[in-house]
Amino acid sequence: MLNEMRRGAKGTLAKLLIALLVLSFAVWGVSGFVNTVNPTEVARAGDTPVSAREFERAWRVQSMRITQQLGRSLTPQEIQSFGIANSVLQSLVTGALQVDAAHDLGIDVSDDTLAERLRSDPRFVPEGGNFDRNAFNRYLANFNYSENEFFKVEREAAVQEMWTNSLVGGLTVPTPYLEAVNRFTNQTREIASFRLDNDSLSTIPDPTEEELRAFYDEHKDEFRAPERRSFSIVTLSPDALAEPEVVSEDAVRRAYDADGAYGTPERREVQQVVLDDPDVAQKAADAINGGTAFSAILRELGKKRSDVDLGLVAKSAIFDPAIAEAAFSLDARKATVVDGRFGPTLVRVDDIEAAAKQPYDEVKDEIRASLALDEAIDQARALQTDVTDAVAGGAPVAEIADRFDLPTQTVEAVDRNGRDENGETVDIPGREAVLNAAFAAEAGADPAPVEDGDATIWVQTDTIIEADILPFEEAQGDVLLAWTEAQRSKQLDEMATAAVEAVNSGTPIADVAAQYGAEVAQSAPFTFSAAPEGMPRAVAAAAFEGPRGHGASVPDGNTRIVFQVTDVTEPAFFVEDQGLSRVRQQLDEGMANAVLFDFLNAWQSDVGATVNQQILNQLTGVGQGQG
Repeated sequence: MLNEMRRGAKGTLAKLLIALLVLSFAVWGVSGFVNTVNPTEVARAGDTPVSAREFERAWRVQSMRITQQLGRSLTPQEIQSFGIANSVLQSLVTGALQVDAAHDLGIDVSDDTLAERLRSDPRFVPEGGNFDRNAFNRYLANFNYSENEFFKVEREAAVQEMWTNSLVGGLTVPTPYLEAVNRFTNQTREIASFRLDNDSLSTIPDPTEEELRAFYDEHKDEFRAPERRSFSIVTLSPDALAEPEVVSEDAVRRAYDADGAYGTPERREVQQVVLDDPDVAQKAADAINGGTAFSAILRELGKKRSDVDLGLVAKSAIFDPAIAEAAFSLDARKATVVDGRFGPTLVRVDDIEAAAKQPYDEVKDEIRASLALDEAIDQARALQTDVTDAVAGGAPVAEIADRFDLPTQTVEAVDRNGRDENGETVDIPGREAVLNAAFAAEAGADPAPVEDGDATIWVQTDTIIEADILPFEEAQGDVLLAWTEAQRSKQLDEMATAAVEAVNSGTPIADVAAQYGAEVAQSAPFTFSAAPEGMPRAVAAAAFEGPRGHGASVPDGNTRIVFQVTDVTEPAFFVEDQGLSRVRQQLDEGMANAVLFDFLNAWQSDVGATVNQQILNQLTGVGQGQG
């Protein structure tokens, strides 16, 4: 966020600082903020302040950046929902904690050092050239900096670099640790495997009734009839009340003439350039209106078209009302200057797309239905009050349906999923909400209202059939199926155990597979994190649990996979390898981030941090001017 406002460190340290800002979100939370009294400060970390002006500048930059990325202005609601103010504040307070810790150690930079940084800053020094004062001045103007403010930010950035270097600059993971990570990541294995399934099983003899009864007695809870409920519902729906045929033609025509929904609004291609100096903005507008090419004006202002183009937008899509009003008052390819939320703003319009409207005959039926539904919604609101009063008076669903001429339905003996005793799914309006209400109430309780879109449904539970264990005679078919499946699973487990024991005793896996009529498949080499296509993840993980020659089995649905590790290839380890260099860099950064995070967390606990919530609200409040 502040990369364009600060000169960051390069390489690893730059990444560390960026990561640190992210980590700061865990350190900081709005609940930890308390009010301060200095009206020029938005926050303070220890003895290091964050000025209101610094926050406001960073907040504006981030808001403008998101605006440019989206190609349109942000609404006040979007500014709040994106959490721009909070993320900017968190980053600034984290930076202030770094500076405060550095100053406590006596770390500072001289004016000569700052001058040298400026002379080598690529923002102001073209490649192979010298310091460009004009580029520097444009930068100050773009971000509304005075020179003193700019050098204050630069000094803090330099102090943060030095402090970070002093704390974690030489931190690196030990080589044995890197070697272990390399082995874990890049070691490859190959396995030979075969699958045991139902075709491998011997015939399972039919059980005796005694065996089935014994199995039933051990697993009674698996053979329960679900709780069932019968309930009545009455529905109040605007759709059912709507009467399009009674809506007059005059009413439809009036709605068509008044409603902009049946057309597309005028849209304009708008550019906005926020400037610091209103005179510069007015001069640019005069030049544009005098015929100077807009591209030439942008070059003179040091801007790119992509930085200022809002795209083809309707008036309502422009966040700043002053800019919207100006843009939709201009002729094509003309410009003006307004006092916008972010300062003096040059506004220019390119192409204009006129508004359009659908023919009346194409939309009249839609309008008629919409007007009828609006009237029905009003009727439904009034009826809802009457029905609610009737329910409070003890009226059951049947009486409510008769009194108010509303549709009713009785649902008989369904389970919690809405299935009847034959397992068929019953059609129930507002299905999930109605079933939840029916199964939450006591039998005979007052009807409970639930929402189903625009409709309200009152649900009254009539009877409850409690869940209970089925008698053996009723459950016998399910008991036989469950017993048979248990016998198959037991046989598969026993066969897999015997097969693994044979493999681990030295019998070739191909010979073991042949005993079960199975064929061995040989895998390609794979790593722990990348199993070959078709290999279950559990098999790949288990293959790394033993040495070469190790055998094991893994369940896979209704089958068992028996495998043996046939080859283990250790990865080469060269510290200078480019891939390992990247891994080491990531590990180094992770370790350094952890150290920085822990240090700043402890430092913040020691020195404290406060936020002036009143100033923060004033700076970010919706509807307040930002000029």
